[in-house]
Amino acid sequence: MKLDTSNRGTALDYAERGWAVLPLLPRKKDPHFDLAQRAYLSATTDKDLINFWFDYDDNINIGIACYQSGVVVFDIDFRNGGNIDERFAPTYTVKTGDGYHLYYQANPTDVFAGKLETGIDIKWKGYVAAPPSIHPSGAIYTVIDDRDPVVVPNAIREWATK
Repeated sequence: MKLDTSNRGTALDYAERGWAVLPLLPRKKDPHFDLAQRAYLSATTDKDLINFWFDYDDNINIGIACYQSGVVVFDIDFRNGGNIDERFAPTYTVKTGDGYHLYYQANPTDVFAGKLETGIDIKWKGYVAAPPSIHPSGAIYTVIDDRDPVVVPNAIREWATK
């Protein structure tokens, strides 16, 4: 059986996993406001709605709403000086246009800061572009570690929470 690796198939897989997805403009990281008027607050796991989005525009990118999906994502951008600190435990990892997204299970009572340090943003109340979306640079978001997200390591949690 061949897996459906199209954006539609992957978005439906994310929804099956319990991750709330939203439509992004093709080759962009911006919400597709024709389909998601409330941006990441429009994210859903409703397969009928997700199919409607792809029927409307089969070229859309996929976003994952972090908080609604129970994850916090550390966005490491090399061009801004970000590095993967040894305190980050191996977890679900995505190669982005210029770095990585590290996905961790989030405790819903934690309140995360918006930035960990120079070059490392924290995506929690918001969303991230997800594979196999196309970055504005033309790079394709790619899963490089497909294990389930692990719980945020305590050292990172203490560093990242307010």
